[in-house]
Amino acid sequence: MGAALRVKVARGQFVMWWWRVRYGHATAEQHLDALADAMSNRGWSHVKVYVESPPVLWVFPEDGEDAALSVAVLQVGGMWVFQVSRLIEYPCEAVVRVAGVLDDVLQDRAGRRQTASSR
Repeated sequence: MGAALRVKVARGQFVMWWWRVRYGHATAEQHLDALADAMSNRGWSHVKVYVESPPVLWVFPEDGEDAALSVAVLQVGGMWVFQVSRLIEYPCEAVVRVAGVLDDVLQDRAGRRQTASSR
């Protein structure tokens, strides 16, 4: 019984590894990790949801999840790109630029939320 369980676990781990490599999840996760680090350095919170296809990073202010932005990584025409809220695409090589754009959008959303709550 124990040997069969070990084989099933080993097979399951191999299948997960193959799936991540085959569909580029490992590469996508590396790009999202770099962006998550850049956003953390700017003071934003994040949640990594890497079990989805494609993997998704949610970035938001600490006190307002309603202002969150989703970022996915896709391969488009042989090039890896960040897809922000399914609308905007930036090359993954431009992590600092994308972090700056997300920072500006999140600050704008946080400002609008504070303005609306003060009325």
